[in-house]
Amino acid sequence: MMKFALRLLFFAILFFILDKLFIVVANRSAETEVDKKLEHLVRGEINKDIIISGSSRGSRDIIAGQIEDSTGLTAYNLCYPGSNVEFHEFILTTLVKFNKPPRFLLLVVDDDSEFRSRENEGIIYRLDRLYPLVKYSHIRHELVKLGVKDKYMSKLFVLHWLNKANFDLRQKRFSPNDTILECGSMPISWQYQGRKWEFLSERSEYSKEDEMIEKVDAYREILNICNSNNIKLIVIFPPNYKSHSISFEKRIKELSSDKVMYYVYNADNPIYRNKDYFSDEDHLMKNGAIIFTDEVIRFLKGLINSEKKTDK
Repeated sequence: MMKFALRLLFFAILFFILDKLFIVVANRSAETEVDKKLEHLVRGEINKDIIISGSSRGSRDIIAGQIEDSTGLTAYNLCYPGSNVEFHEFILTTLVKFNKPPRFLLLVVDDDSEFRSRENEGIIYRLDRLYPLVKYSHIRHELVKLGVKDKYMSKLFVLHWLNKANFDLRQKRFSPNDTILECGSMPISWQYQGRKWEFLSERSEYSKEDEMIEKVDAYREILNICNSNNIKLIVIFPPNYKSHSISFEKRIKELSSDKVMYYVYNADNPIYRNKDYFSDEDHLMKNGAIIFTDEVIRFLKGLINSEKKTDK
């Protein structure tokens, strides 16, 4: 019995030692990533005046470098295609924890699916962005919080940190669809072929019955973080190839505090009914993104000038 116990102890110690070697895999996984935005965030390297947050509409439709060039304020796009509002809350939480809070947060919302469950349509919590960075305790803590990893196992075993994707140690490359500019934005310059879509002029009615409380709570937490860190929150309603949903805008305002500001795209501009400026029903091409970003810039300049007058 004693001999068996000693063997068991030996193998336990051996496994514990071998397990620590997987730190090499965790480190290499981070090194091979091509999308460095979240790692820069965790490392405290994104200290900007203006941050853009949201999913693919924010990523494609607003060009942070253009804002920076026109306003004289530093700007960075932290939008992630396919991400939901709960992920946006995590990004903002990480931002204020490790970096200087921005002066403005431009939160680009998805009309009208912001608070609905769209997992089957690719709007998810982007766990795939977390796994390459499990060497950071902040990322591991988030995975535990989400229930994806066990708190105690994560403290004991490096192997428990890892996902099968971590073992693909080849250097990653940008795809044509997801090439990230230096400013973090990801505009695209082509239209998806083989898709038939027409402008939807009939306004959709927003229904609160489809909402998920977790997503509404995440939005409220974004408001709380902005309020606690003196961040001016601007909710951005970008153009889609359809009429703007007044009822969705009303719901956003209903959930928001009186400190929140809003910018709705100029629906009178004929380009937003012109397919030549859209890659698909939900996203602008780069030529349209330049025009929409100019609209946002004019709005920001108005706010900045108003602040200067108030300070005098």
